[in-house]
Amino acid sequence: MWCGCASTVDVVPSGISLPDGSQISVLSIDQTARWPGLVLQPDSSPVSESQLSTEIKAIYAALVIAEAKCSNLDTAQANNSSVELDKSQWQALIGLHRTLLYEHHDFLMATQHPAATPELKALPTTYSMPARMWKYGIHAFLEVLRHRRPSSQDYMLSFIYLAYQMMTLLYETAPIFLDTWIECLGDLARYRMSIEEEKEPHAQWGCVAASWYIKASDRHPQIGRLYHHLAILERPSLRKFACYGKSLTCVVPFTNARDSLRTLCEPIASEAQPARSVGLLSEASFCKLHALIFLAAPDAVLEQASYTAMSFLRQPDTFEWRDCGVPLAVANISALLGYGSDSNPLRLVCDVTIQRINERTRLGQSAPNHVATPSSIRSGPPEAKYEETRRLLQVSKRITLDSLHTVVRCPPGIAFIQDSLAFMGVMFCFIHFVCLAKRETQNDPELRMSLCLVFGPDEIAWADVARYLNNLARLRPVTDRLVQSARQGIWLEKAGEGKPLPEDFSIRGLVWAYFSFRPGWFDSDEDEDWLRNVEMASTHTARADRALYYGVRLAFGTPYLSYDSTSCTFSTGSVLATSPNTQILQPLRTNAADLSRQAQRALPGPNAPLSPPSSAPASSASDSDYVHVRRPAKQAPPAPAPATKTYATVAKSGSTPAKPARPTKPRLGADSVKVVDPESVPYEQAEA
Repeated sequence: MWCGCASTVDVVPSGISLPDGSQISVLSIDQTARWPGLVLQPDSSPVSESQLSTEIKAIYAALVIAEAKCSNLDTAQANNSSVELDKSQWQALIGLHRTLLYEHHDFLMATQHPAATPELKALPTTYSMPARMWKYGIHAFLEVLRHRRPSSQDYMLSFIYLAYQMMTLLYETAPIFLDTWIECLGDLARYRMSIEEEKEPHAQWGCVAASWYIKASDRHPQIGRLYHHLAILERPSLRKFACYGKSLTCVVPFTNARDSLRTLCEPIASEAQPARSVGLLSEASFCKLHALIFLAAPDAVLEQASYTAMSFLRQPDTFEWRDCGVPLAVANISALLGYGSDSNPLRLVCDVTIQRINERTRLGQSAPNHVATPSSIRSGPPEAKYEETRRLLQVSKRITLDSLHTVVRCPPGIAFIQDSLAFMGVMFCFIHFVCLAKRETQNDPELRMSLCLVFGPDEIAWADVARYLNNLARLRPVTDRLVQSARQGIWLEKAGEGKPLPEDFSIRGLVWAYFSFRPGWFDSDEDEDWLRNVEMASTHTARADRALYYGVRLAFGTPYLSYDSTSCTFSTGSVLATSPNTQILQPLRTNAADLSRQAQRALPGPNAPLSPPSSAPASSASDSDYVHVRRPAKQAPPAPAPATKTYATVAKSGSTPAKPARPTKPRLGADSVKVVDPESVPYEQAEA
């Protein structure tokens, strides 16, 4: 409401006539007569460059003094942790660190003033002010408080809340260092989680820390350090191994994650019974297998662990493909990459492939920080280390191929296909990059041999892959738009489509997924990270389209698959048409005794025990290599072998094979899986 006196003035423009009684009222204020001395707008003089520079120097001088005091006191308290501090001493320490945080805030606000010159605005970066703020103002004092718990519990809570409020303030007022503030907020939330004793608040603060780390990884998906933070928050599971593997196989790997991974693997490798239920035991068996591979266990131990894990994978309803399929694929591929080893041949080939494609296409993307050269591959690691690396790579290759072949060789079913689509999408993405790397290194014998040593496309059972794609195409027909996208090598989405799948965030930033997503694919208005894992009815359709897209793209770009656009079916390519079998994986030991034992186990006798083989079964791409034979009964003469059935013969006859009886759940054993009733397992895979 306007208060005061006002005069009314009639304003009528010339040439315009108004009706009788009409007038225009205008409020005018005689400022000089009625309110002498009133200033409508205060006079303000702009801050000069010299004044701002002087103010910044004064703030920095006070900051240096407070920083030195905090550093000296934190060092003294860390060296004398046995001395107890009273309440006044704790309050004095918190007050001193609060002063240092305030000085940092004032320094950042002054240097980012609108009147500041570019030289003044660059001072925080030049003097590493955000890093110094975290190191001397927060982290060192938090470590002092942590080592003096439980007497310092209340003071630690108070200081964490103080630092968290300061970081959120800087998150809003100093966006130039937004990445630093996000990571610091995640670290503070992780500190808060670590000192929480109740279960529910502990989980809540863990979710808060994970949300900040996910926000940071979305801004820089190629930095492995952020995935190391996420791995620390995960419980021991395949997801934890996948996060550690991702931190070590990103474009910018975080090598310190190997120490954390070793700390995780040592107790898991020594456990005899890592789980209490069959569902958890199937996942725990793969965790133990990857722990043994990372710790370079002996061959016999690795064979036993791989047999146990794969036996769970082949049994129905014992492995959660929907939840654990993507972590299993990422962990297996991380093992192929040697968990970030500098001497891993596949990592060297990946770096060279990315470098050559970027140089040819002149992409403005950042290149890997460890770019290999042919000379480094020729020199390689020492001979003893090379043999050890090759031995572990053979095991990693075997479990990766066995996991892939287990999925593509399973009987077709809507439920299983939907559950395994996420796993197959990740594997198709990796296979596509391997084929791309093989094409880029075809003129370099050293690089080509390095790729074939780790994972060669010729070792994949392409006939089974084609059969899996045909079964998928019956559920989700291949459209013309999908074929057009595969021919052009890019995904042509319509308006409103093209939303990333949940597994896309799991492989984003990995070195072998460098060319998997177009720029802007992850730009979304959804800031909540939990919305990414919400699966709707359209998610299965999108996953099916993604798998078929990679299948058609492999058919157009590689000689291993072919696609008939008339019948919309997949088949093996020209390379595999002349040879019935693909290249068989070499076992770990190939001496005469092992070959003799393998020949004896090819047809098990009536008293054959259920024991793991000395080497993994060989993989093949032909239909006749995957044969089911009936297990003979105990203490009975061997029955004549029934006619062999393959998926190809069953599909040709039009009949559906009878579903085998579900085996009893395996009991927990020290090292292997024992079936209670051997007769309840009517079929087993014959070893060629």
